[in-house]
Amino acid sequence: MGYSSMGSAAPASVQFDQNLLRSRGLDPRLAEYFSQAPRFREGPQTVTLAVNGVPKGRLQVTFDAEGELCFSSLLLERGGIRQLDRVGAITEPGCELFARRFTHAVVQADPARGHVELLVPTDALLPDSPTRRSFANGGTAGLINYDALMLGSRYAGQSSQYRSLNAELGLNTADWAFRSRQGYSESGGEGRVEHLNAYASHTFERYQANLQLGQLNMLSPLFSAESFNGLQLQPELALMELDEDSAGARVEGIAYSSARIEVTQSGALIYTTVVPSGPFTLVGLPLLSQNADLEVTVHEESGQQRRFIVPATQLRGALPGRTAGYGLAAGQVRRYSGDERDAPSFVAASKDWRLGPRWQATGGAMFGTGYEAVGWAVQTAVGDRLVLGGRQVVSRVQDQALAGTQMRWTANGLLGEALSASLAMTRQTRDFRTLSDTTWDPRHDQPSQRVRDQLTASLSVSSHALGGLSGSYSRMAMFDGSTTSRVALAWSQLVRRASVSLTLERDVADSEDDARGMAAYLSVSLPLGARQAMRGYVRNDQLSGTRSGLRFNEQLSDNLAYSVGAERPDHGRVGYNARVSLLPRYSQLDIGYAHSGAGDQSYDVGLRGGVLLHAQGVTLSPYSLRDTFALLKAGDSAGIKLNTPRGPVWTDYAGHAVAASLPAYSKGRVELDTASLGRNVDVHNAYQEIEIGRNAVAHLAFDIVTARRVLLQARTADNVLIQKGVGVFDEQGQYVTSVLEAGRIFLSDVQPDLQLHVLLADGQRCNLEFAMDEARDLDTLYESATAICRTV
Repeated sequence: MGYSSMGSAAPASVQFDQNLLRSRGLDPRLAEYFSQAPRFREGPQTVTLAVNGVPKGRLQVTFDAEGELCFSSLLLERGGIRQLDRVGAITEPGCELFARRFTHAVVQADPARGHVELLVPTDALLPDSPTRRSFANGGTAGLINYDALMLGSRYAGQSSQYRSLNAELGLNTADWAFRSRQGYSESGGEGRVEHLNAYASHTFERYQANLQLGQLNMLSPLFSAESFNGLQLQPELALMELDEDSAGARVEGIAYSSARIEVTQSGALIYTTVVPSGPFTLVGLPLLSQNADLEVTVHEESGQQRRFIVPATQLRGALPGRTAGYGLAAGQVRRYSGDERDAPSFVAASKDWRLGPRWQATGGAMFGTGYEAVGWAVQTAVGDRLVLGGRQVVSRVQDQALAGTQMRWTANGLLGEALSASLAMTRQTRDFRTLSDTTWDPRHDQPSQRVRDQLTASLSVSSHALGGLSGSYSRMAMFDGSTTSRVALAWSQLVRRASVSLTLERDVADSEDDARGMAAYLSVSLPLGARQAMRGYVRNDQLSGTRSGLRFNEQLSDNLAYSVGAERPDHGRVGYNARVSLLPRYSQLDIGYAHSGAGDQSYDVGLRGGVLLHAQGVTLSPYSLRDTFALLKAGDSAGIKLNTPRGPVWTDYAGHAVAASLPAYSKGRVELDTASLGRNVDVHNAYQEIEIGRNAVAHLAFDIVTARRVLLQARTADNVLIQKGVGVFDEQGQYVTSVLEAGRIFLSDVQPDLQLHVLLADGQRCNLEFAMDEARDLDTLYESATAICRTV
């Protein structure tokens, strides 16, 4: 419940019926303590501020003894309010009321939410302040993200091991982010160290632009995703209120056994994980670019490998184009290890135009060493549900006298209330080249790098009666005449409490390694409780035949989950497998083991998380740290749980935890789980919201207090119980509580110097005298004690 003040008006008061209070056994003199509306306590407080409905972020303000807002120059600066001449201003020692400085302003304070809303005349606003927003900026911290994986298997009497460690080192300071990514992998006794990239990034909020310097990947709406060394300037989409995750990659496939999945892009390994047998979906991949295809390799436990391509057209969202803006990139093409081709230099620029509410056009050009390219693109919205797009890029390589073109057409949207579809077609001529292809050597070219035609299509429909049905088709044709195609069909439905799903997949390719034929997977899952489920499945493919299995899953707590299963082939013995997923507060650990009926064995161990280095010390995170994050502080003890946008975290021995990822330029919320607090611990505000700038390091502190709750049994000096309903007050005369039945008084926090008195029904005042044990019992909700009330 908030209150408003206009000019010097006092907070609204509430009148009580004193006769009604008496009839209910309450002292009528208590009414004056509850007559005022809720208000902020006196002194400096951190609040969220809004001016005329426009959020201005968090800042510290001051309130007087009556909960009125004090004037300050910081309040004007952050609120975008014009400084007025102090004609006839009233000055008060220590606090000049904002409402007296701006007599026509309205202050709406909401202490429950920690929020203050100012309504000021428009002539008091600085130019453009209604649209200007303020974000939390600054901060300095270092970070280390790690992802370690170890696999081992014994198959047909032979053993193999695989190890990998991906590490990211970083520093955030003054709203700049510096990152360096590298990886190590070892297989068959041979190790390989690969440096992926190193770069610096900064957003210029005033211009809504993001600058990157270093080893980058081109983010261009027209030109191919070149890996290069140089600089890049792009619109800051988060400031333009676009969803950054709308262009996230999604990879779907089927593993025919417990398998290791490797995802590479532009020749570099960007992601690896282990999945159980059956359909899998990978999301949130750390893409190097949104304009380069992904190559997915499935390493089965038998040692067999399968590869398939996820076209770049499937990495983009279905939103109609980018927000209008400029794009600029300049530098030198970067070659990865093993690629000895020349590295040409280049400069590329593009511009987007909004041609009305439904049309957008893009134009651009690229000039490199012996290379030129120009391109255009257009997108339009048909109705409210369909987006159509077209793009063309024309290239010319000077020294080879080659000129070619690449065309792309896309369509995606809703065809009905429960029907959606997408289609993308790409064709390029034989002589079309990207800048990276200008030094292409036919003797070393891989077929997947010289695509002639590419087609992807998807369709999904859902209904309450038939469930959800989705299908996808992709086909790639190379200039050497080889083709690869993939068809997938998935259906799912809830039948009473059971969830039924069927997945069909067919791979057709000229290479036997890429052609798996038809595969089918049928699964039925039945929940056995709030955190338990049983799943049975049958799968079939042309290489492994038919297998059936049963798996039990249980989520024991936020920190521990496990699964056990058994699988039997048509002609063979039963095999067993198990997996444990641990979240030991400051890291993530996954352990899996499988033993087939033929005696083959395999195991995997994965460990990942992050480390934050800051001025107060070192704090561990179970999640990798992104570009924008916050250091959390909740008291001085370990084990307090906080819910962050990334997932739950727990404080360490110093009371610190990390919100590993916060949304840039939009509201991020962190909430303290009060159930994780001790019985003698209270928190003043269990959640906080913050709008933080990109690459900033925020500091969020939760006000944790240790309370000593006491239930007093109070009597007068002549052993008479204190009457129910009379008030209990502290030394300053502030109301504390009321006497309950049988002289009981409940105190929410007893401090060593606490002095209390009671106003008896006959008007007399008596002081409460009681003694507490020096040692506290932390396992009880409250302590008990006796009190004697002696009249003054």
